[in-house]
Amino acid sequence: MEIRDEGERDRGSLIILMITLALVLLVSSLGLINISNNFLAKRELVEIGEVATSRAAHQISLARYYSGNILMDNSAADGAQFRIPLDCGKAFATFSNEISSSTLRSHPISIMNWSCANDEVAVTIEAEIPVLLQLPFGIGSASTFVSATIAATSIIGGLRG
Repeated sequence: MEIRDEGERDRGSLIILMITLALVLLVSSLGLINISNNFLAKRELVEIGEVATSRAAHQISLARYYSGNILMDNSAADGAQFRIPLDCGKAFATFSNEISSSTLRSHPISIMNWSCANDEVAVTIEAEIPVLLQLPFGIGSASTFVSATIAATSIIGGLRG
């Protein structure tokens, strides 16, 4: 009959525990890297959307502008401001052209929602990008969707009295 002390049994349990903890740490690290990658991809998508929305917000409705049909915006802290009247059709065409010529990490960007009302442009865009690091054991997916909502309003200037 062989006698073992308690230390040898504990050592085997600790090895299993350490391996498990190392795997959990590895998977968590990979997950954090992917989350950081998604955050940066969203920031890039917002920047692309801001450029396209800004260009769309510069499409003036000349008929409304010269007819004097201009909206007042009293929300400014320093007094009333006039908004530039937008031609929503031209704004959408400009935005669509800008987005179709742009990519997020070599992947196309889709327009999910477009709104042009009261001389404001609001849009939601989306792109599907691959994950940076594939998690082991089939955890997670091979790609992720990143979306951003951007809005713009053009202001001509304030009234000073």
